[in-house]
This record gives sequence, structure tokens and C-alpha cells, in this order.
Amino acid sequence: MNDLDFRKFPTTRYQGSKRKLLPWLYSNIKKLKFNSVIDIFGGTASVSILFKKMGKITTFNDYLKFNYYAGKALIENRGITLDDADINFLLKRHDTIIYNSYVQNTFSGIYYTDEENAWIDVFLCNWRNLDNIYSPKVALYKKAIAFTAFSQSALRKRPFNLFHRANLYMRLNEVQRTFGNKTSWEGTFDTYFKYFIKEINASIFDNKKNNKALNMRASDLIDNERYDLIYIDPPYIRKEAYGADVNYLKFYHFLEGACDFENWKDRIDYNTKNYCIKDEFNNEWIYPNKNKIAFDNLFRRFRKSKFVISYKEPGIPSKKELVDLIRKYKKKVISVRALKYDYALNKNNGYHKEYLLIGLDK
Repeated sequence: MNDLDFRKFPTTRYQGSKRKLLPWLYSNIKKLKFNSVIDIFGGTASVSILFKKMGKITTFNDYLKFNYYAGKALIENRGITLDDADINFLLKRHDTIIYNSYVQNTFSGIYYTDEENAWIDVFLCNWRNLDNIYSPKVALYKKAIAFTAFSQSALRKRPFNLFHRANLYMRLNEVQRTFGNKTSWEGTFDTYFKYFIKEINASIFDNKKNNKALNMRASDLIDNERYDLIYIDPPYIRKEAYGADVNYLKFYHFLEGACDFENWKDRIDYNTKNYCIKDEFNNEWIYPNKNKIAFDNLFRRFRKSKFVISYKEPGIPSKKELVDLIRKYKKKVISVRALKYDYALNKNNGYHKEYLLIGLDK
């Protein structure tokens, strides 16, 4: 794997992404013996792409559906791409399609300008109509690529690259700024979408393995395929944090709703200022009083697999507590520390000590 060029991995503006840490991660796992792996908190698939490039049978998982589309596009997909005809179809109005104005009517003044909301309405309607053009299998992969490109485009135009606040004013007000990039925020959806389609298309490859993408809660996964290794990069809980601080559904609810358009209006909590999706997942991983139990349950279910856990210090549970949990199921625990590292989307939290904790049977 000396020819592995990490610069060619697709870019992402996802909270806590490991993309910039991939060389360090690779240097510490390449000597482990494993053929199959599941990336349990897959996010936008950066680490899963690494495993796939290593020639492993790779299973991507994430409980958020818009991330699942990234896994479909980049991990499960063997070679289907979006061509120019697809792009033109997705970006233009068509006389044969009836369009709605749901985003314009529901989210006016919250995240994007009226013109941008109109663009999103057209895109989402065209995106759903890909089912009427292609066979179900081909349509699924093309829709996955298209939505992943849309997601990255939408994030690039958002202050903080998130949807946790109704803060369109941060883009539009003429004030002195100490953060963000107004030039990036004001780039067009058309421009960004075409850029990310090109990047994603170039990242699609076949490693000759039967790779899969799953859309499940971590607590519902079972070791029914005997994965040789599990990779865990759960939400990072700081000691002073509350559940909402690491609630990825809150961070990305707009994208999660958009890819579930038929049910979007019924999933929204209209009592919130920015029309978040109701917290329907009961995600034990984001609460300090629950995530230690969640770790233990996951380790127990996958106790036949090697463990590789990304861990940031200081966090909950503590590093010692997590090591003790691993030792309930593994004879050997290796702790690897990276250099101090700050996440681009989380500079206010300062630097973290990034560890890999590796649990082995011998």
C-alpha cells in the first residue's frame, strides 16, 4: 500500500471526521491481521474508504440515513457513477415533473436564501425522480452519489457547517468576522454540486470484495457475519458536555429530513426555532450516564472481533474506564497516541489527545 495517496480521498466537512488522521490511523492498523471489518459509526465514510483501499471486506454503518448514502456511494458501490446527463437532469426544471415548494415554505430565512431554498426544492424533486429513470439497483447508487454531493454542498454553505442554529443572518449581515469564509458561503449550489460529484466519481472503485452499507443503530447490530475487526469512532463526550452537544441528529437534521422527504414534515418538532427533527433515536451514545454501558454492550456482542477504538482525551468514559472495559473481553490492550490535534469544526474546544485503543485476544 505504498502508493496510497491520502490527498485523493474525498473531502468532507463532517463534525469529527478522521480524514486528516487517516495516515496515522493506517500506520497503526496496517500490521493487524484481518480480512473483514465493520465501521460502526461510519459518518461520511473516510475510514471505511481506507479499509476498502486496504482490500478488506468492508461494512459501513451509520444510523443517519444521509450518511448511509455516503456508504452506499463510496463503499458498497462497485463502479456506478453520475454522468453529465444525470447532472443536467438533477439541476434543471422539467415540464414533465410537478415541483413543490416545501423547503421554501418551511425553512424560509432559517438556513439559506429564498433562491437557494428554491434550488433545493428542484434538486430534491429531481433526485426522487431518478427512481423513474433507472432500475432500482442503479437508481439507489446514483441517488446515493447525488445526495452525498448535495450534502457536502449544503454543509459548505453553512456557518459552522452545521444546522444546529437558525443563523442565516451570520452569512448575510455585513459585519466584521473572526470565523468562517463568506466567499465559501456565497458559492452557488450548482458550482459546489458539480465539484463534489467529480470528486465522488473519482473516489468510486471496486476492490473485488463484497462490501456493504448499513443504516442501523449501533445497539441493533449483531455479529452475525463474524467481522475480524470492529472500528469504533463514537460521538466524543466532553466532561462538561450535555447530550445535545454531540447530538448528530441535531447537527444534521436538515439533511436527514431531506433524504426522507416523504416523512420529513411528520418528523419535525415545530416547537424548535430551526425546525429540528424530533430526537426519535434514543441514542445512548450521546449521554454521559449511558455511553459506558453502550460501550460494554457493543464489546460483548463483538467479543470475537479485534477492537480498534478512536478515543479523545479528556472524555467520557475516561481512558482508564474504557481500557478496563476492553480488558473484560480482550487479553491485550494497545494504546497509541497521536500528536495533539484540533478539529477544524471544533476549534473552540481546543486541542485533543487522539488515541487508538486496540483490543486483541493475544
